[in-house]
Amino acid sequence: MTTTDRNIDTGFDSYIFNATDPDHRNFSPALAKRLRMERKVCKALVKAGLARGHSASVCDGEEWTVKLSKHLRTIMLALASTDGDTLRFRDASGNKVADFFLVYGNDGYDVICDYSLTDEAEAIYAELKPLLDRLESEA
Repeated sequence: MTTTDRNIDTGFDSYIFNATDPDHRNFSPALAKRLRMERKVCKALVKAGLARGHSASVCDGEEWTVKLSKHLRTIMLALASTDGDTLRFRDASGNKVADFFLVYGNDGYDVICDYSLTDEAEAIYAELKPLLDRLESEA
């Protein structure tokens, strides 16, 4: 089965599939575990922002690949195409309320390497903290 035979719902899925395929050159159970953690954290982050009524934009370091989206799948597909992304949330008025800086390839649970110092960013991060702590303990 190739990655094109599977449903790809996030930017992480093809990488995870390759890391779990013993015949693929990137086969690595440890890599697959890290990628799954990164996907879980990013999905929780996006859901938390969208649940607050915000739209999200994704910058892959070169361009804004997604702008002002409220669609989880669209946002998740844009993540992890490079070594790092900026995930920006804006409120209904278009005001920037939070930036999260994502760096891939470390331990997985620490994919959020930094975030803006705003009340909204702090609230979103606080909501994710139990998940991050649990994933760190499982790493």
